[in-house]
Amino acid sequence: MDLFEAIYGRRSIRLFKGDEVNDEKIIKILDAGRWAPSGGNIQPWRYIVVKDKNIIKLIKMFSPGMFSEPPVLIVICSDKKEAFERGGVLGRDYLSIVDCAMAAQNMMLAAYALGLGTCVIKSFNSKAIREILEIPNHVEPELIIALGYPAEKPTPPPRKPLSDITFLNRYQKRWEKVAK
Repeated sequence: MDLFEAIYGRRSIRLFKGDEVNDEKIIKILDAGRWAPSGGNIQPWRYIVVKDKNIIKLIKMFSPGMFSEPPVLIVICSDKKEAFERGGVLGRDYLSIVDCAMAAQNMMLAAYALGLGTCVIKSFNSKAIREILEIPNHVEPELIIALGYPAEKPTPPPRKPLSDITFLNRYQKRWEKVAK
């Protein structure tokens, strides 16, 4: 699949079929996350793959951003201790979050290329997720990716035109090449 096809075609999927996702595909998706850029090459991400339906139901109780029960969750966490040791306050408080977001994007594009749907979730109770998944205190759950075979095909939401969001050399100086 062409990269731009994946970028333009991927949608947030909130309804999933009950079909199981094989481990081979999950591993490819995790590996795509591993190859994401990382500030200072800290690589603070830690992934928890959740396939147990009872645990998924429990997580859903504390995740208002999760609208269904997908067959798989990937909980992306950042190791704040390692991020601080290797990158100081910037590494702990900023780079670790950005790195996890970039890993999530890689994973979602890889999933789409494999015929799977995803939805990234941030609205969850971190304390509850930490307790349910027995996450140590120095590791922070940052994002949850719901993963499975799509049971819907959402239409693309509108996007702002490049002319509204792109400037040349200085903020508010319109770039004429995108002003069409």
